[in-house]
Amino acid sequence: MGRTLIAGLTVLVAGLAAAALWLGVARNEARQDERDREAAVRAAAVHAAALLTLDHRTVDQDVARLVATSTGQARDGYVKGRDAMRQAALRREVSQAGVLRAAGLVSMADGGRSAEVLVVGDALIRWGADGKRGGGDPGGAGEPEERAYRWRMEVAKVGDRWLVSRAELVQ
Repeated sequence: MGRTLIAGLTVLVAGLAAAALWLGVARNEARQDERDREAAVRAAAVHAAALLTLDHRTVDQDVARLVATSTGQARDGYVKGRDAMRQAALRREVSQAGVLRAAGLVSMADGGRSAEVLVVGDALIRWGADGKRGGGDPGGAGEPEERAYRWRMEVAKVGDRWLVSRAELVQ
């Protein structure tokens, strides 16, 4: 009877140890999933803040921030459009300052390596004396314009960083 009791207790202890190990692993995975969700939203918010901030005096640094916070299709677009964006900002003496209003996770996919995030921000855009908003709207020079931006962003985990792979304006 003593051996049966010891064997039963051994099996019970081994089962409890296995359950504790499984719970520990599950808890760590849940924490990592939460960190990834937060990091994905934060990456989209940082990228949106860069999109909301553009100034003809710092346009090179502004575009560099967009390139640094993006990957794939988005990054390629910023790299290809860098010169045109720079020329337009300088020619129109654009100064845009914005504020991020909200960012929220829509979904995670690809085993937690990609996500979709919705981002909301508002900006105030000013043009210099010769800038004329919108390419020459009457009365545009110097008048600030308020704009509301809504983006659907796809973010991807590249190594240990989350970067925006696509930023699409939505209504």
